[in-house]
Amino acid sequence: MGPTVARFPHSRRRLGEFVALSPCSAAPRQALQPTAAACSLFQMCSSPNHRSNAALLILILVCPLTSLGDEPQQRPDQRLLGAYYYPWYYKERWTSEPVTNTPKLGWYSSDDRTVAAEHIRWARQADLDFFLVSWLSPRGREGLNLKESVLPELEKADFRFALLYETPLALGLPAGKPLDLATQLPDGVKAGDRFVEHFGHLAETYLKHPQYLRLGGKAVVVIYLVRDMVNAGEYLQAVRQRLGQRGVELYLIADVVYWESPEKLDWALLKEHFQAVTAYNMYYRPKFLEAVRTQFEAADRAARSHGLRLVPNVMPGYDDTPLRGTERVTINRRRGQFYRDYWAVASKFVGPDQPFLLVTSFNEWHEGTELEPSTEYGDMYLTLTRELAAGIRK
Repeated sequence: MGPTVARFPHSRRRLGEFVALSPCSAAPRQALQPTAAACSLFQMCSSPNHRSNAALLILILVCPLTSLGDEPQQRPDQRLLGAYYYPWYYKERWTSEPVTNTPKLGWYSSDDRTVAAEHIRWARQADLDFFLVSWLSPRGREGLNLKESVLPELEKADFRFALLYETPLALGLPAGKPLDLATQLPDGVKAGDRFVEHFGHLAETYLKHPQYLRLGGKAVVVIYLVRDMVNAGEYLQAVRQRLGQRGVELYLIADVVYWESPEKLDWALLKEHFQAVTAYNMYYRPKFLEAVRTQFEAADRAARSHGLRLVPNVMPGYDDTPLRGTERVTINRRRGQFYRDYWAVASKFVGPDQPFLLVTSFNEWHEGTELEPSTEYGDMYLTLTRELAAGIRK
């Protein structure tokens, strides 16, 4: 997806492994085995009172990490690696909107649950923590694929997800131009009211789901092209108020980082409504990685000065020439070296107070940014992602 083009430890535990445990709780997802020392301690205590005390001590020894709620608990040193995921594929799309590489699965359909299951298996192979799923509308093909095909497999695999709200496509506004939420849509509804309506749907359908990614109890949502939004404040406020009434708090990440000076961003709006800023895709500048490093550093300084954080992105390469023309600049993957170099830049902005690193993308085939196995690269980028992820988890 182009930034302004409408898109077609060590003892680290995964998010899904933190479960509530108590003497009366249901069986956890992963059975815990008492240590030999704990068993010996129990056997040594012969009286009922001693055994009761020993049982309590054993519970503490065996279950050192507990939670009183359903939400997985994030450790201070935990890093969260996600990848943008697109449930928008069907047979005709592959030929009508050309792609750069060829999926190992062939021209698949995103409404096929076996495809979603394989994607999740591959995500685990790459040591991803969650998918950041593209969302356009409640009744469109993509929304139905997420709800009916992807979500059941996420539940089955106990794998986390969050949402990318695709502002231009969701609201029917042209990308590359100001996204004015005061605009009246063809059906007579203001774009901003439709925006609020959409988030109400997301709250009821996804944001309360057990597999949904939360940080500090807040549901994580990335909003695409916030940098182009106009007249957005009142609608963002309405979203927070309405969702708050439904018991949903948001951790909002604004896609605002691109090539203009971060000082020109509306930091008052960002500080009031968002917790972090990000860049979906930094395509393109000469001396690309040097330019990205400079821009990320400036964005990080500006964000922190306003109490926000920069969530960096990384991508393995970029090539949308089959879709948008051969005059477009491509970013050569260099058999994984570009990915390594980009990761070295982005990972500097991941730490205890900002745990996210976002990969663009798991399966955006139209722009050639995919990690998903292909006939050209096999599972090379799954293996490389897992290797690189180990570095940020130390």
